[in-house]
Amino acid sequence: MRKCTAILFVLIFNSLVAQLPIGFDTIQVIENNKSLKLAWAGGLNSCLFSELDINNDGKNDLIAFDKVNNFSYGIFRCFINEGGNGETKYSYSNKYNSLFPTVTQWAYFYDYNNDGKKDLFTYTIGGIKVFKNSSVSTLSFTLEKSILISNTTPSATPNYAAIYSAAISLPGFSDIDNDGDMDVLTFSAGGFQLEYHKNLSKELYNHADSLVFELNENTWGNFSESNCAVMLNQFKLNDNSLHSGSCLTCFDRNNDGDKDLLLGDVACNKLLYLENTGTNTLAHMGDTTILYPNYPNKASTTIVSLNNFPCGHYIDINNDSKKDLIVAPNSINSENYTSVWLYENTSSTNTVNFQFSKNNFLQDEMLEHGEGAYPVLVDVDADGLLDLIVGNMGYYQNGVLKSQLAFYKNIGSLTQPSYSLITRDYANISTFAATNNLVGLVPSFGDIDGDSDIDLILSDFYGKIHWIENTAGAGNAFNFTVFKHHPFGITTTQGAPYVQLIDVDKDNLMDLLIGLRNGRLAFYKNTGTATTPSFSLITTSFGGVNVKGPPSLYSTDGSCAPFLFDDGGSYKLLCGSISGKIYYYDNIDGNLSGNFNLLDSVVNNINDGPRSALQYIDVNGDGKRDLFVGNHAGGLHFYNSKVPVGINESQALVSESFIIYPNPAKNHFIVKLNSLKTKRVNAYLYNSLGQLVKTSNDVSNLFSVNVENLNEGVYQLLIETVLESSVKQIENKKVIIIK
Repeated sequence: MRKCTAILFVLIFNSLVAQLPIGFDTIQVIENNKSLKLAWAGGLNSCLFSELDINNDGKNDLIAFDKVNNFSYGIFRCFINEGGNGETKYSYSNKYNSLFPTVTQWAYFYDYNNDGKKDLFTYTIGGIKVFKNSSVSTLSFTLEKSILISNTTPSATPNYAAIYSAAISLPGFSDIDNDGDMDVLTFSAGGFQLEYHKNLSKELYNHADSLVFELNENTWGNFSESNCAVMLNQFKLNDNSLHSGSCLTCFDRNNDGDKDLLLGDVACNKLLYLENTGTNTLAHMGDTTILYPNYPNKASTTIVSLNNFPCGHYIDINNDSKKDLIVAPNSINSENYTSVWLYENTSSTNTVNFQFSKNNFLQDEMLEHGEGAYPVLVDVDADGLLDLIVGNMGYYQNGVLKSQLAFYKNIGSLTQPSYSLITRDYANISTFAATNNLVGLVPSFGDIDGDSDIDLILSDFYGKIHWIENTAGAGNAFNFTVFKHHPFGITTTQGAPYVQLIDVDKDNLMDLLIGLRNGRLAFYKNTGTATTPSFSLITTSFGGVNVKGPPSLYSTDGSCAPFLFDDGGSYKLLCGSISGKIYYYDNIDGNLSGNFNLLDSVVNNINDGPRSALQYIDVNGDGKRDLFVGNHAGGLHFYNSKVPVGINESQALVSESFIIYPNPAKNHFIVKLNSLKTKRVNAYLYNSLGQLVKTSNDVSNLFSVNVENLNEGVYQLLIETVLESSVKQIENKKVIIIK
């Protein structure tokens, strides 16, 4: 019994250790003098949009299924509808993400059984899979059909086959014949025919809750499409270029009782509109335009024009009971930070009149960096507060990706950060990138030349490492003027590395940890001097780390993104990954040549999207680390250490006066608090990277801090005082260290 108890204790202990003391939260972010409402929503790239009542409040919320970077696996992002009649107002919540099934390629919600709850339709190999919405009080889904089947020869001996869907396509789900059940439009496996699969639920059972189909027409609408153009009243059977991927949107534009069609196609940049001049039982496309939504008026608004594969989504965005149009790309190599186009339905009748509203719907309210987001927290302007720098794979501009660094200045305080976008091209990095043909810039900061100011290291998509030298001097705002292209001769195999500059072996020289595309971690030891760095490869399997994703989804990719940190004298390691999961390791034995101990591969069940990149650092001055997670959709999530540890917000962080002398300090400085009666005083000293470099616990109201082993620079001293009344007080001050 004792042995079982011990084993149980170990299991519980390890489970607790593997969870980070954090919870999803928000920090104010200001851009163009506007506070972003969805700042930490994670970005959007190649999205399919649907409506779904997520929180059971009777209103349809907005779901974005983002097939990030064209991987088969995607991520759901949930935007809660908080608007009144005629009002567009959404908030972001990540607490529902884990309630969705794992799906691939595409996802669409439609209430097929008329129970008031939208069900989930998604891709399976060669066809369509269905999850029934089985929600009661909490959102949940149950597999209903592993693949939809249709009788393809209804007028002869039955022949049952899967209703085909290409992986890159989105079928049309609609009540085509207006009989009350959901039918399906899809292109055939050969890519030539637009098939209409009629649902027989009403005919057979007089209700809509069955999914029984027969092929009604294999040339629905009597048209063909090739080279991004529609040919009416004709049909090609010998054009192999047709429909490697299409998305279909069915709606009744002119309220005449039959379904019109929006068609987006891979490698096309316009939406094709087809006007149904037939009936609800015999469709005939009698008119078409590539200038949509300029129809029938040919010059009424901005036409849809996305570089690759635009898809339309017919959704009521502003709660006015009229459905609007969202257009977004269904593939990469297209717009990525202005990729959600909103057209509002301004019609005063039951017809449709879409008018262009914006090309960055939802994106204009969030941290959005196009493709990829690689965050770093560092004190850029030497004011003692941690600012936010975000690298990226690139913004899509004029057919190419352009990599830059965004700079968000911390305009708040140590205990209450607030960020304001200063520039999307910090240090004019775009010029350096363009000159040297670089994309996928991952930043890391540290003093690698011993001059006591903080330099910038960049890794790029092609596997090279670059050095941007800071010439500002100790204690000054960064000034990057010396651009050194590939100075160390390091080029990783496979490319797309993630770099972290850190003193791995604690010899007072900054080393390089480089996360590799194969999911492993390389250690390059600094074998130079304090003033002249030189790096030698020690191992490409540091710590035995491996975050490689499932081969069926990610091939050989792993995209290890390391964040190594010192926790009480021993290293711990967080790694982002290709799958979006966060891996957590420790190194209790201190053996850097051996394997780290894997604590968890799904830390806190966080998965904010593929190619997660991390910063685990205290930004709110409570002495506990907070987590920033970037992802390949170009956005960020923030997890606050204050959320799960239950800080009572009514216990205000009241400032308590203390003085520091001498300041600037050389070998030590003294801290003197006022005469308030205290139970406990703790002191924490942070460097400009936000790293905790000194801790003094249970000190008196007068104490000394030894800093003779610290480099020159600007530091932040945080004093945490617990009064006899049990009220916690926190204050911080800047400390300058000189040598």
